[in-house]
Amino acid sequence: MSNTMGDPPDDRRPISDYYNETLVDYDVWSREGYLHFGYWRPWLNPLRRQPMLEEMNRLVFSRLGLDTLSSGKVLDLGCGVGAVSRFGSRLFPQLEFCAMTISPGQVADARRRHRSEQVTYYCGDYHSLPFSDESADRAFYLESLCHSQDPEAALAETVRVLRPGGRIVLTDGFITRPLDKTSRLFQHVVKSVAHNWAVPMFHEIELARRWNCDSRLRLIDDYECGWRLGPSALHAAHLSALHGLRLLWQRKVAAWQWKHLTASAYTIALGLYRKYFRYHLLAFERQ
Repeated sequence: MSNTMGDPPDDRRPISDYYNETLVDYDVWSREGYLHFGYWRPWLNPLRRQPMLEEMNRLVFSRLGLDTLSSGKVLDLGCGVGAVSRFGSRLFPQLEFCAMTISPGQVADARRRHRSEQVTYYCGDYHSLPFSDESADRAFYLESLCHSQDPEAALAETVRVLRPGGRIVLTDGFITRPLDKTSRLFQHVVKSVAHNWAVPMFHEIELARRWNCDSRLRLIDDYECGWRLGPSALHAAHLSALHGLRLLWQRKVAAWQWKHLTASAYTIALGLYRKYFRYHLLAFERQ
């Protein structure tokens, strides 16, 4: 099922264009359509990406407490091609998943990959949700809130549609201090990743910890898990190089594709800047 909304605002159009133009590139990362980094734990083979990608899904679902719900609505905000919601619908058949992306291309691809009464795809902006007040039970942003220039406005809109006691989980990379308080080399690296991934700039973790939407949200979990992403991040460099050479050989490199490959090449360097950059899972409860 799907619902389509109007064109994105002008300041959000680059994000839509980025994901429309890089659909084929993300297929190189995951045939299932996952766009995020994987989570490694002991006994997982670090050479196999798919189990690590699915382990990240399980981590998010665990912190959301989906296993405690006998029914309800879960919002996947910034869903890509809906792979995480599809995975969730198989694990939790009693739940309804509403998956939203700003990219029309991703919605079309999601519909091609999977049709289910449990998952509804929406093309729209998560700053303006098409749901009534207090109509959802859980929501998550899996490496997607970084695309917002006003994350508190996005969260306030999610709080509006969540029932009291509902949870929001977000995972993202965060800078540990204001950008002008970091080194010039780090600024070059982080801008090379952010701007080429259509991210205005990664948010500051200290500010994120204080997001409370006028006391309607309470931070209940803050898990720094950057090292767990390392094994999957190591896959990005060689995949980007091989895919870039293939595109150059075919002479079919779109502007955002080239930017995406550039950003991917910098991800390992960014992750090693532990002084200035960390990856966190934050969980909030709706008051």
